[in-house]
Amino acid sequence: MSDSGGQRRASWLAGLEARPKAELHLHLRGAIPRDYLRDRVRKCPPARALASAPPSQLAMLRRQPAIARILAARDPAEELDGLFRFDSLEQFLAAYFFTVFFVREIDDFRGLVVGVREHLRAQNITYAEVTVSIPEYLQQGLPLEGILDALGEDPPARPKVRWIVDLVRNYGPDAAEKLLERLLPLLPPTVVGLTLGGAEHLYPAGQFGRVYALAREGGLRATVHAGEALGPESVWHALDTLRVERIGHGVRAIEDPRLVSHLAERKIPLEICPTSNVRTGVYPSIAAHPVRELYEAGVPMSINTDDPTFFDISLAEELAGLRSLGFTTGEIDGLASGAFAFAFDAEAAA
Repeated sequence: MSDSGGQRRASWLAGLEARPKAELHLHLRGAIPRDYLRDRVRKCPPARALASAPPSQLAMLRRQPAIARILAARDPAEELDGLFRFDSLEQFLAAYFFTVFFVREIDDFRGLVVGVREHLRAQNITYAEVTVSIPEYLQQGLPLEGILDALGEDPPARPKVRWIVDLVRNYGPDAAEKLLERLLPLLPPTVVGLTLGGAEHLYPAGQFGRVYALAREGGLRATVHAGEALGPESVWHALDTLRVERIGHGVRAIEDPRLVSHLAERKIPLEICPTSNVRTGVYPSIAAHPVRELYEAGVPMSINTDDPTFFDISLAEELAGLRSLGFTTGEIDGLASGAFAFAFDAEAAA
């Protein structure tokens, strides 16, 4: 690359960083500031933090090499960088779940929310829908009312943050329905939607039809993680059974031309996270990612980071990386500005 070419690309990336942006698929702990996590690990060493973990969860965590090294280290905080290196979706999910054990008090939770807001502000993300996995914090003993109070805070300064509740499919449909029944009377206006994250291949979307019907009755908008660990049948189930408005990830829809046409014709947006899909092993490389093919087929989409701390990526870098797949500057600008139109808050761009 010539110096002038490198300067042009650096200037263009700086322009993406400076422009207002929207992010619609972002997990709260996925954006956990590393300094915040180190501080919490020093406050509560991992062996003590994990003492409350059920045996099955503890065994799952200990099977992951990075977590085993952290548990064995004399100074666990110095080994945390290894937590963000993984080769599969299973390893990533374990690393992500591990971090919840260090959010032990409401003040910890509020500190996490503040840290993520600062992370968004530094990137000029002016609107974000952040997914929060409420069952995992309840498992740590945090009170539901305290969690919702923290989510209900709505500072006037940018970014405007709206929340999407993740009921976490791993707890099963019955638990999800019971928790949603508790949540609906208490939800602040800042909570706008519902999703399901977790092990898609173990708990398919079709099991949660009653949960999503209840959410719609309660005024929540609907998205779901589908078409990531499972193929297009998972997306079909999400559309037919859950009647979702957006699909989180959804990239494996490319394996079914009829589904691709359906998404394009019905204008159902995908929340696409290219780097996440590579880092968790859905695709072997960015070059193999189907985002360009989906775009050319007319499928609406937003580009997102999913878990930027774990994947070491910013939204501007994610957008800029599309150049390697043949996206033009104009197309990338259109994707960046178009994300606001898919928001669950009608005043997202305001």
